[in-house]
Amino acid sequence: MTKSIVCALFIIFILGMMVNEIEGQKQGRCNEVLKEIDCGAGNCSALCLQKRKGLGRCVTPEGQDTLKCYCYYPCV
Repeated sequence: MTKSIVCALFIIFILGMMVNEIEGQKQGRCNEVLKEIDCGAGNCSALCLQKRKGLGRCVTPEGQDTLKCYCYYPCV
């Protein structure tokens, strides 16, 4: 019984996060390449959070070999 409850709560949590992400996309997301930092060990996420209150991700752009720090944040 407790496993069922935990599983149900987990599913509700995941669905809530998905709805939140979809709502964020409707509001508009902007992005910026943070050139002043190298990707690695959470540096990208920390700088993005500090600078734009957003989510930083290290991404390899098409046709390039190096990672770039993309900061995704809500457009205001």
